[in-house]
Amino acid sequence: MVAFQLDLPKFEAANTQVLGISVDFNAANTEFATKLGLKFPLLSDTRRIMSRAYGVLNDNPELAKDPKRIPAYLRAKRAWFIIDREGIVRYANVDDPRGIMPNDELLEVLKKLQ
Repeated sequence: MVAFQLDLPKFEAANTQVLGISVDFNAANTEFATKLGLKFPLLSDTRRIMSRAYGVLNDNPELAKDPKRIPAYLRAKRAWFIIDREGIVRYANVDDPRGIMPNDELLEVLKKLQ
């Protein structure tokens, strides 16, 4: 998230709205955003509707059977999407939780879409 904040002027110059979405509650997102100094909205998907719809929810019940994997159960995978004004997904990248945010890649895709 900090990488998006650092590159926020580049995204704004590309006429892009950055949004963060997590399955955490609003209060947790607000605290997280304040702590990191984020200037873009963080949305809560506590009912996991968006995470499920975009195919990024770890909802495989087998995860709940393995004590080492329980923390991942019903959590969203790290993902980046570019969605145009008509609601069409123009880019998607679903990565593991330790993946590095591909801002340069996202900005290049945005440039090509203009």
